[in-house]
Amino acid sequence: MPNIFAQLSLLIWPLIAFLLFKRLSPLVATFWTIVGGYLFLPVKVSFELPLVPSLNKESISAISALMGCVLVGKIRINQLPQSTWAKILLVAGLLFPIATVLTNREPAFNGEFYIPAMPFKEVITLTLNRYILLIPLLLGALLVRNLNDGITVLRHVVLAGVIYSPFIIIEVVLSPQLHTWIYGFFPHSFAQQIRFGGYRPVVFMGHGLLVANFAAIVLVAAVGLWKAKQRVLYFPSIFFVFYLALILVVCKTVGAWILGILGAAILIFTSSKMAVRIVSAMALFIFLYPIMSIFGFVPREWLVETVSGIWPDRALSLAFRFHHEQMMLEHSLEKFMFGWGGWNRNRVFGSVTDGYWIIVLSKYGLASYAVLLGLPLLAVLSGARVLKKVNNRVGQRVAAAYCVIICLMMVDQIPNASQDSWVLFIYGCAIGLFVPLKTAIKKDSVVKSKKPQVFERA
Repeated sequence: MPNIFAQLSLLIWPLIAFLLFKRLSPLVATFWTIVGGYLFLPVKVSFELPLVPSLNKESISAISALMGCVLVGKIRINQLPQSTWAKILLVAGLLFPIATVLTNREPAFNGEFYIPAMPFKEVITLTLNRYILLIPLLLGALLVRNLNDGITVLRHVVLAGVIYSPFIIIEVVLSPQLHTWIYGFFPHSFAQQIRFGGYRPVVFMGHGLLVANFAAIVLVAAVGLWKAKQRVLYFPSIFFVFYLALILVVCKTVGAWILGILGAAILIFTSSKMAVRIVSAMALFIFLYPIMSIFGFVPREWLVETVSGIWPDRALSLAFRFHHEQMMLEHSLEKFMFGWGGWNRNRVFGSVTDGYWIIVLSKYGLASYAVLLGLPLLAVLSGARVLKKVNNRVGQRVAAAYCVIICLMMVDQIPNASQDSWVLFIYGCAIGLFVPLKTAIKKDSVVKSKKPQVFERA
């Protein structure tokens, strides 16, 4: 059970956000309100109010950032990105939960017992939940206006990783205990955090997978800054690359190692344009993954056989995952467009779901999946379009870094569910950076002064 400090920390976070907005720029204050809340506030602690979605660390952080932008930063939030597709996806994302409720007005049988129909009042709850979910993305899209803002966000991603690294090291040495010591309980299965004869850190994220994936993205951000020849805290970025690579290693998660190595290798060994081509193809594949799964285009048996020859234990885990995904996918086809809704109506009795894609598809349907995975795909494809107009090295490298980071985040939504508030904020920052350009960037527009106006919006 959470202690009193766990609940108190959620209550005081809006005050901390207010102080951040009083001292920092709206962009930086928003970053630390959303990302800091995700990194340090307790998981599985929330306040429940009638008709209102659960007020947990992510929703409280998002609402606090929104209030800070409006009340302190004086930011107008009644704007949408100028991209037609971005507007369509955002508006549709707020409307589709209504359709989910209206198409689930009857009880559902999950194979063992009946689950009640969704009452009409859930329209309010689900719509508010979707809006709160999208707040970080909307704020990122509004606050990132030029290349300098984009670089600022990458720098603070690296700083967040450096600040978090001592807590990671503590748990690698002592075992995952910080959440228990500070908030009074351990948020997940302790056995799942034992790897390679030691422990992988959980800190305040709830699971070692999430910490490791965060470490992978932080490493790729550092590599992107290094390739763009941008410093962090007056130090060359290469120092942070080596240090954050070590932090990723001690997280002891193979999937995150693969993501970090893949992202770093793409940025280091390919040109910016080639990197964006590669990740654009990967992002499109991820977006189409449910359709490909339905028609049998995902070679699951071959993947299991290939992994079994290298790592038999992981092959069993992969086969288990594929089996349960197929169960959920078949169930999802019965309400394919708008899903089964909440209250575990989307689950088949005995099923285990890990991937974000199947959770969203079964719960909210293909329509909401197209929004929640379509927005990062839009960011990547917009980055590819923008890169054709960029003739300076800094702009190219920063654009490539954002595209690679977003693609890696999308890839992780197949095996895991990690599309959290800070991830959506990064999606929004990329949309703000890429959509649209005021003018094409000229060849001599290299970042030399403190405030170069490139990637600037009209």
